Amino acid sequence: MKSSAPPAPPSVSDVARLAGVSPATVSRAFNAPALLVPDTLQRVQRAAAQLGYQPYGLARSLRKRRSMVVGIVMPSLRYAYYAGTLELLQGLLAREGYTVLLSTANHDPQAELDGVRALMAQGVDFVVLFGRPLHDQSAPLLALRGVPHLRCWSALPDEPSVAFDHGSAMADVAHHLVALGHRRLAVVIPFVALADRFRGRLTALREALALHDLALPNDAVVDDSGLDAPAGRTAWRTLRERGQQPTAVICSNDLIAAGVILECQAQGLRVPQDVSVSGYNDSALAGAFEPAITSVQTPVELHAQEVARVLLAALRDRQPVPCLRLPTHLQVRASTGPAP
Repeated sequence: MKSSAPPAPPSVSDVARLAGVSPATVSRAFNAPALLVPDTLQRVQRAAAQLGYQPYGLARSLRKRRSMVVGIVMPSLRYAYYAGTLELLQGLLAREGYTVLLSTANHDPQAELDGVRALMAQGVDFVVLFGRPLHDQSAPLLALRGVPHLRCWSALPDEPSVAFDHGSAMADVAHHLVALGHRRLAVVIPFVALADRFRGRLTALREALALHDLALPNDAVVDDSGLDAPAGRTAWRTLRERGQQPTAVICSNDLIAAGVILECQAQGLRVPQDVSVSGYNDSALAGAFEPAITSVQTPVELHAQEVARVLLAALRDRQPVPCLRLPTHLQVRASTGPAP
């Protein structure tokens, strides 16, 4: 006995009959909903939901000469900030009918370039490169092929981008600590794990300290740790093994800062009375930790919203992609205080 064929999916005509409108009105409801009065739009949407109707995306993309797909190249999804930004950005783009195609590089330069090539082969409309450049040819290849793109979170000067001003943020941290009387500072930023060849945050920090006639010894920089709390604990032990006795430690995220604080406390040191510690990103952990962690605010919501806004302006209105720098703010809390 032959099995019966699966039922045909609902069509535009089926939705139109149930909603009591023309097929053209159904088409407008999905392609140009602003042209319909709210009552008509709601009738079409209810009918489509009742029937389980989905518009045929390929046909729409062919009419618009777009794939309606945005490619995103991420350095990694292991860190909460990266994953949170991706989730928000994907939701914002989905509201406008775009699908996200993701490539993760695991901080490997060749994997980033391979991801860019794979996304171009899929004919994506736009590519978002997340984080500092890993491969020198990724962005130039997109430009050569005429693929609209931007870099987000962190970018080089004059690069099409939506990024935070991390240099200014590090200067704010340095000035805050110096104003509290600190003269012996240390830094924990895992440049090696991040494959960060440019080390812009470290340069900005050294320049800010130089304004106060202060230098940052190489032994006071831990650049080969991880990005979690255990790495912060290890980094503090490394500093002490090197003979460093900083009164303040600047960390590249709040998890590392928490680890440094825990290790200081395990060694009988008080934070901030003996050692001040600052973090970065102002995650939920920063305000909930004991003591609460002084941290740089880099709002995930602002980041995702601005990337989506610039991306959609480029696709819809043919607007050029700017070099946009988002503001940061130093949220001072109990983990930093006067130098001992």
